[in-house]
Amino acid sequence: MTPASLTVEIWSDVACPWCYLGKRRLEGALKHFGRRDEVEVIWRSFQLQPDAPRFGEPGAGAPTREYLAARGYAPAQVEEMQGRLTALAAEDGLDYHLDRGKFVNTFDAHALIQAAARQDFGDAMVERLFKAQHVEGLRIDDPAELTRLAAEVGLDEVAAIPTEVDRQAVRDDIEEGARIGITGVPFFLFGRRLAVSGAQPSELLLQGLEQAAAAGSPA
Repeated sequence: MTPASLTVEIWSDVACPWCYLGKRRLEGALKHFGRRDEVEVIWRSFQLQPDAPRFGEPGAGAPTREYLAARGYAPAQVEEMQGRLTALAAEDGLDYHLDRGKFVNTFDAHALIQAAARQDFGDAMVERLFKAQHVEGLRIDDPAELTRLAAEVGLDEVAAIPTEVDRQAVRDDIEEGARIGITGVPFFLFGRRLAVSGAQPSELLLQGLEQAAAAGSPA
């Protein structure tokens, strides 16, 4: 990265299908951004359900549809919502199978992303976890599964073990998001100047990139 690089910070949760769609749409925007080689994408941690049961606890890994039903959503309503989102995702090349989704606590997955980012595998780890959750229906709270997924993107068994520094980085991201006022994800922050909330179309994200680049980096 050059000293004038543009940061794109993305607060997201790997359990969020809109966040995976937001990632694809940002990638689409970057393809048309003339200064792509100056952009640094930074993944920030966010938990939509921080109180979700951890691996091994009662309720962990239950089908997402059961979780939604317990929150008052009728089966037909869930099917309609997931079907609409699946169709939207398909327009950006994603093959969602949200009926396979599991309700899990994502803290350990975020810690793994932090560990991977320290070794320049951050984006690849994010991509693999999104696919595991929203396409394959895997348990992304299972330590053994996380180790296997980390190996797929190039991390060895030792490097795939998050440190306390990684876990603290997750907490720090979540706290910073709260200070900024983030209540939903994905949330994009371009150059620490311009914010865009939601999985907006690539065209709008491209505008964000261009406006932030034109404004320059903060002092």
